[in-house]
Amino acid sequence: MEKETQISRKTWKRRMGEVISELNKIDTNNNSNIDDDIPIPSIDLIIDKFDSIPESLRNSLYHLNEVIISTHNENLKLKETLEKKDKVEECLIRKIEKLENENKKFLNEVAYYEKMLIESTNSSMRKKLVIKSNLIEINKKNQDSALSLEIEKEFPELFGDIDGK
Repeated sequence: MEKETQISRKTWKRRMGEVISELNKIDTNNNSNIDDDIPIPSIDLIIDKFDSIPESLRNSLYHLNEVIISTHNENLKLKETLEKKDKVEECLIRKIEKLENENKKFLNEVAYYEKMLIESTNSSMRKKLVIKSNLIEINKKNQDSALSLEIEKEFPELFGDIDGK
């Protein structure tokens, strides 16, 4: 630094000694690789190796810059991919919740119709409603009613309340 700045080594040490010692403590990753295709060279090794050859130092630093830019671009692409994945995941979670709610609704509906079916097989209920059997007879007259899923509305005589309501 003394050669480049014309400031004596002692002055640097006195004024910036703590900063210099902290910078010297920083561990550079001599063997670090982000990917097998893109090795990250150590800055210390570059400077030590090409200190006396400015053109080679410049080329090495350009290479380091290219590695950083390449890594940054790859990071941006991965970030976009993660954002898309998160959006798809949120959409799928909403769909699952919707399907679970629909499933609960259908299970409640099935339980309701099973209850009505069991009540219609009760002999005391059949006597009160003057029903001779618990089976519905399908004929031309009630064929459309039989195709409906709203059994209670189509066959009110089977599902009337005990009190006559």
